[in-house]
Amino acid sequence: MELKDLINRHQNAMNTIYRNINIIIKEKVHSDITTDQFSTLQYIQNHEKCTSTEIAHSFGIGKSAVTAQINRLFDKGLIERVRDEKDRRNVYLHVTSKGAGLVDYTENEVYDAIGAHLAHFDDQEILTFIHSLEKLANVMDNE
Repeated sequence: MELKDLINRHQNAMNTIYRNINIIIKEKVHSDITTDQFSTLQYIQNHEKCTSTEIAHSFGIGKSAVTAQINRLFDKGLIERVRDEKDRRNVYLHVTSKGAGLVDYTENEVYDAIGAHLAHFDDQEILTFIHSLEKLANVMDNE
Protein backbone atom coordinates (compact mmCIF):
# COMPACT_ATOMS: atom_id res chain seq x y z
CA MET A 1 0.00 0.00 0.00
CA GLU A 2 1.03 3.55 -0.62
CA LEU A 3 1.97 5.64 2.40
CA LYS A 4 -0.33 8.41 1.18
CA ASP A 5 -3.28 6.00 1.07
CA LEU A 6 -2.57 4.75 4.59
CA ILE A 7 -2.34 8.28 5.95
CA ASN A 8 -5.57 9.27 4.20
CA ARG A 9 -7.35 6.21 5.61
CA HIS A 10 -6.09 7.06 9.10
CA GLN A 11 -7.17 10.70 8.79
CA ASN A 12 -10.60 9.76 7.46
CA ALA A 13 -11.15 7.27 10.29
CA MET A 14 -9.99 9.74 12.98
CA ASN A 15 -12.20 12.49 11.53
CA THR A 16 -15.20 10.15 11.54
CA ILE A 17 -14.55 9.12 15.16
CA TYR A 18 -14.04 12.74 16.25
CA ARG A 19 -17.21 13.85 14.45
CA ASN A 20 -19.27 11.08 16.03
CA ILE A 21 -17.96 11.82 19.53
CA ASN A 22 -18.89 15.45 18.93
CA ILE A 23 -22.40 14.31 17.96
CA ILE A 24 -22.65 12.22 21.14
CA ILE A 25 -21.66 15.22 23.25
CA LYS A 26 -24.05 17.55 21.42
CA GLU A 27 -27.08 15.24 21.31
CA LYS A 28 -26.81 13.21 24.49
CA VAL A 29 -24.93 15.39 26.89
CA HIS A 30 -24.81 19.12 26.46
CA SER A 31 -25.62 21.14 23.39
CA ASP A 32 -23.62 24.10 24.66
CA ILE A 33 -20.19 22.49 25.00
CA THR A 34 -17.90 21.42 22.17
CA THR A 35 -15.64 18.40 22.09
CA ASP A 36 -12.61 20.69 22.38
CA GLN A 37 -14.10 22.47 25.40
CA PHE A 38 -14.93 19.13 26.99
CA SER A 39 -11.38 17.86 26.38
CA THR A 40 -10.01 21.01 28.01
CA LEU A 41 -12.38 20.70 30.96
CA GLN A 42 -11.45 17.04 31.39
CA TYR A 43 -7.73 17.93 31.22
CA ILE A 44 -8.15 20.59 33.92
CA GLN A 45 -9.96 18.11 36.16
CA ASN A 46 -7.18 15.55 35.74
CA HIS A 47 -4.27 17.97 36.32
CA GLU A 48 -3.98 19.89 39.55
CA LYS A 49 -2.59 23.42 39.35
CA CYS A 50 -3.14 23.51 35.61
CA THR A 51 -2.38 26.65 33.56
CA SER A 52 -3.57 27.69 30.13
CA THR A 53 0.03 27.54 28.90
CA GLU A 54 0.23 23.90 30.00
CA ILE A 55 -3.02 23.13 28.16
CA ALA A 56 -1.78 24.83 24.98
CA HIS A 57 1.42 22.81 25.13
CA SER A 58 -0.35 19.53 25.89
CA PHE A 59 -2.88 19.89 23.04
CA GLY A 60 -0.45 21.50 20.61
CA ILE A 61 -2.66 24.55 20.05
CA GLY A 62 -2.13 28.27 20.38
CA LYS A 63 -2.50 30.05 23.69
CA SER A 64 -5.18 32.32 22.18
CA ALA A 65 -7.33 29.28 21.30
CA VAL A 66 -6.97 27.99 24.86
CA THR A 67 -7.81 31.41 26.27
CA ALA A 68 -11.03 31.47 24.24
CA GLN A 69 -11.97 28.01 25.54
CA ILE A 70 -11.09 28.96 29.12
CA ASN A 71 -13.24 32.09 28.87
CA ARG A 72 -16.22 30.07 27.63
CA LEU A 73 -15.81 27.44 30.34
CA PHE A 74 -15.47 30.17 32.97
CA ASP A 75 -18.56 32.00 31.70
CA LYS A 76 -20.54 28.73 31.98
CA GLY A 77 -19.41 28.30 35.59
CA LEU A 78 -17.50 25.12 34.82
CA ILE A 79 -14.04 26.32 35.92
CA GLU A 80 -12.53 28.91 38.21
CA ARG A 81 -9.31 30.87 38.00
CA VAL A 82 -7.09 31.11 41.05
CA ARG A 83 -4.09 33.45 41.17
CA ASP A 84 -0.92 32.18 42.79
CA GLU A 85 -0.42 34.10 46.05
CA LYS A 86 3.38 34.02 45.68
CA ASP A 87 3.47 35.02 42.01
CA ARG A 88 0.30 36.80 40.90
CA ARG A 89 1.28 36.34 37.23
CA ASN A 90 0.44 32.63 37.52
CA VAL A 91 -3.23 31.73 37.16
CA TYR A 92 -4.26 28.19 37.97
CA LEU A 93 -7.43 26.62 36.63
CA HIS A 94 -9.73 24.41 38.68
CA VAL A 95 -12.95 22.62 37.78
CA THR A 96 -15.99 23.74 39.77
CA SER A 97 -18.43 21.22 41.23
CA LYS A 98 -20.73 21.99 38.29
CA GLY A 99 -17.85 21.29 35.88
CA ALA A 100 -16.90 18.07 37.68
CA GLY A 101 -20.49 16.87 37.43
CA LEU A 102 -20.53 17.62 33.72
CA VAL A 103 -17.23 15.77 33.18
CA ASP A 104 -18.43 12.71 35.08
CA TYR A 105 -21.78 12.63 33.28
CA THR A 106 -20.22 13.21 29.86
CA GLU A 107 -17.54 10.56 30.39
CA ASN A 108 -20.20 8.01 31.31
CA GLU A 109 -22.33 8.85 28.25
CA VAL A 110 -19.38 8.86 25.85
CA TYR A 111 -17.94 5.66 27.34
CA ASP A 112 -21.33 3.94 27.04
CA ALA A 113 -21.68 5.03 23.40
CA ILE A 114 -18.13 4.04 22.45
CA GLY A 115 -18.50 0.80 24.40
CA ALA A 116 -21.54 -0.08 22.28
CA HIS A 117 -19.43 0.40 19.14
CA LEU A 118 -16.49 -1.55 20.57
CA ALA A 119 -18.82 -4.50 21.17
CA HIS A 120 -18.29 -5.24 17.46
CA PHE A 121 -14.67 -6.17 18.24
CA ASP A 122 -13.16 -8.91 20.36
CA ASP A 123 -10.79 -8.07 23.22
CA GLN A 124 -7.67 -8.89 21.20
CA GLU A 125 -8.70 -6.57 18.33
CA ILE A 126 -9.28 -3.73 20.79
CA LEU A 127 -5.96 -4.29 22.56
CA THR A 128 -4.09 -4.52 19.25
CA PHE A 129 -5.68 -1.28 18.05
CA ILE A 130 -4.93 0.58 21.29
CA HIS A 131 -1.37 -0.76 21.38
CA SER A 132 -0.74 0.31 17.77
CA LEU A 133 -2.23 3.76 18.38
CA GLU A 134 -0.12 4.22 21.53
CA LYS A 135 2.97 3.07 19.65
CA LEU A 136 2.36 5.63 16.90
CA ALA A 137 1.79 8.35 19.51
CA ASN A 138 5.04 7.47 21.30
CA VAL A 139 7.03 7.40 18.07
CA MET A 140 5.64 10.79 17.06
CA ASP A 141 6.25 12.32 20.51
CA ASN A 142 9.84 11.09 20.66
CA GLU A 143 10.96 12.27 17.24
